[in-house]
Amino acid sequence: MASLNDATRISSLLDIAMQQGDQPAFEVSPQGVIWYLNQAASEALRLNPQQAVNTRLSNYVVDGLMTQRRLEALNQGSQSETWRDAWRRDQETISCEITAFFIPASVAGERHRIIVLAKNYDLSPGGEDAVDGLKEIQPSKALLRSDKPVLAGDLERLREKLQISTNRLCELLGISMVSWYTWRKTPQTPISSRSVVLHLRLLDAMPELAQLGAQPADLQEALRAHLGISLTFSDLAFWMGADRRSGYAWGRGYPASDPVRALTASLLYIVLNKPREAWWCYQTLLEQQAELEKVNFASTRSWATSRSDVQPSDDRNRSDTNVGVTSPAKRPRPRALGTVPRSGKRRS
Repeated sequence: MASLNDATRISSLLDIAMQQGDQPAFEVSPQGVIWYLNQAASEALRLNPQQAVNTRLSNYVVDGLMTQRRLEALNQGSQSETWRDAWRRDQETISCEITAFFIPASVAGERHRIIVLAKNYDLSPGGEDAVDGLKEIQPSKALLRSDKPVLAGDLERLREKLQISTNRLCELLGISMVSWYTWRKTPQTPISSRSVVLHLRLLDAMPELAQLGAQPADLQEALRAHLGISLTFSDLAFWMGADRRSGYAWGRGYPASDPVRALTASLLYIVLNKPREAWWCYQTLLEQQAELEKVNFASTRSWATSRSDVQPSDDRNRSDTNVGVTSPAKRPRPRALGTVPRSGKRRS
């Protein structure tokens, strides 16, 4: 009984904190319908509480579909979720970080409920509420333009910026030296592997990244444990520049290709060693790449509408990205003893 009383008191304190907090807070149903919102939430949405109550929270964010899915996942047993989105109001948006957690009826009283807390960011240049962590990680001078494809000729320029050898950069990117020199022969040709392009942009933004060898499942677990972000393997594949089939393969234990593992390792370093805002910095790079390829990042979460990855002719296909991976040469089968040569004469 004591523990039940403690839970009731905690629930009451939570209600008070929601009411008096200076950041948006909502109480929603397991289906995502708003039951309560505080004054800060009302101001963020520019709606009277009476207008918002009994409507879906997903109606007021940019990525409503994924928000609805995350809330439904909480109802199915997940403890908490944290993700980045933006409030939609009139003709503008406000970036925010949303955290939601499920409270069962045994604690909440008569019914299950989900508490949604949001932190608003003013990410406009010179905004008073600009995130300090973003100032730290933004590159002082980006080499690769966000509105242009990454060309083969950019490889050497980036290598000089990173001050590493060609072998080391190939190791970081998970590509073969053959691929490197094949690309360099046509400097005005866009890099053919999207995973490599995303990794090049990330290294351009954060030159200190120099890890290698992790698998996407390691990143998936680190995101859940350290940032409260849950991604399915198919969603994770999109974040890694790969197609959904690759995500299905990773979920069944198949290893990712070298470029994806190299990108995974750098992202894993960010999750474990950088402020949370560094992950959002990568999301910005991802959104820019999606916009460049005319992919709807918010709704499709798939590169299927984009161009397919094209490989240098020396490399063989892999499930997710296709550079720097060659199959070993097949050895001819040994002839069984006593077989007749093509000449028709049996060897003595």
